[in-house]
Amino acid sequence: MTYDEILSTIDLGDREEKLTQYYIDEIGVLSWMNDDTEIQKILFSDRFEIKKNGEYHNISGPAIKFKDGNEYYWIDGAYYEEKSEWEKIAKNIKRKKVINKIK
Repeated sequence: MTYDEILSTIDLGDREEKLTQYYIDEIGVLSWMNDDTEIQKILFSDRFEIKKNGEYHNISGPAIKFKDGNEYYWIDGAYYEEKSEWEKIAKNIKRKKVINKIK
């Protein structure tokens, strides 16, 4: 069954079940780690991804981490080839969050 055919399923429970199976079979999603609409944590068969509002984002570590050890660092949809550059930006964001809490 195609994605569009699944979306046209009238029964919501049936649609949800078919969508879950589609994500597992076709995309390789093993589980969603949370239901937060702002932050998405998704476990695939070969990798783990973290997104914020649909864009790769993580200030605590790699936004994409493959089981083979490859890691990719993103903040607000921007990719950082050099981990050291990502660390500078992430550190500044964390610092601003702390300052805003103090104010």
